[in-house]
Order: sequence, then C-alpha cells, then structure tokens
Amino acid sequence: MAERSDQRTRERSQVDTEDLQELLDTGPDVDDVAGDSTDAPRSADADSGLVSGLRDRLGSAVGGAVSRPFASIRSRLGQLFSVRTFGTALVASIVAAIGFGFAIPFVDTLGALVGIFAVGLGFGLVGDRRQYLELGLAGAATAVLGAVMEFLVVALAGRSDLVVLFGVSSGLLAAVIGHYVGRDLRSGLTRDI
Repeated sequence: MAERSDQRTRERSQVDTEDLQELLDTGPDVDDVAGDSTDAPRSADADSGLVSGLRDRLGSAVGGAVSRPFASIRSRLGQLFSVRTFGTALVASIVAAIGFGFAIPFVDTLGALVGIFAVGLGFGLVGDRRQYLELGLAGAATAVLGAVMEFLVVALAGRSDLVVLFGVSSGLLAAVIGHYVGRDLRSGLTRDI
C-alpha cells in the first residue's frame, strides 16, 4: 500500500465536519478497498468492506461530534464537585458525628456538630484544593440524618420541616466553618515567615 503525504492521524473524537464532508464527497481510497492500484473489478467482499469502512468512519465522526459538548460539561463539573470527596466526607462525617456524640454525654447533638466540624477541619488541613461544596453537603446530610433520628417523634408528629431545616443549617455551617479554619491553619503553617 502506498503512503500518502497528506494523511493525518487523529483520535476519533477529533473528527470534525470538514472531514465528514470530505468523506462523503470523495469516499475511501481505491488502495484501501482493492489492495492494489490495478483496475481489477471489485468483488462483493470489496463492496461490503467499502460499506463497513464508510459506516465505521461516519459513526466515529458523528459520535465524536455528539460527545464533545458533554465532555466539556463533565470536565467542568469534575472541577466543581468531586463525588469521591463527597462520599469520603459523608462517611467520615457520619462516623465522627456518632463518635463525638457518644463521647460528649448529655449534649450528643452538640457532639455530633463538633464531629462534623472536626471532619471539615481535617479536610482543610490535608487537602490542597477548596472542597466547600462537598463538605457542606456531607455535613448537611449527616446533620439532617442525626436530627431526624434524634427528634424522630417530632418528625413523625408533622413538624419535620423544622427538624430538617435545623439539621441542614447547623451541619452546613459546622462543615464549612471547619473547612475554612482548616485551610486557614494549613496556610499559616505552610507559609514562609
């Protein structure tokens, strides 16, 4: 097979509409279908190869054009919110809330909030990027779960909106303030004097 100097290698996702239009106008190379440059008549196998090759190239061009907008949205969301960090923060918040709730007697709700604050503080000390959204949502979910479990009778009596509101606001504030203090402390510890 002869090499052409104007052939370029591209990834499938980089095929643009000009390449698609060129493919539709010209079709595949004769060398690709027949195997040599002689004027031999095409067989049925060669025609089926031509059709399947054209179908594959069109499918990759259309698939790349469709997936491009979603890839940029996915990358922007990946920078804004990390599911892995959220899951880790949620598990750590639940464990810390239960642990601190048992450790501080008679005020287990306050102990749970201290546990959520401690998780936010820990993530702020260890992490190198801002994770306010993930930690805020994890803290709010943990506090709502704890508040509903603590005040289950009140929640079942029909006043669950106040319990949920208290849980969301207190957990969100504890986690975000803890993360802020942790990041500020880390910044103070790592800054040159």
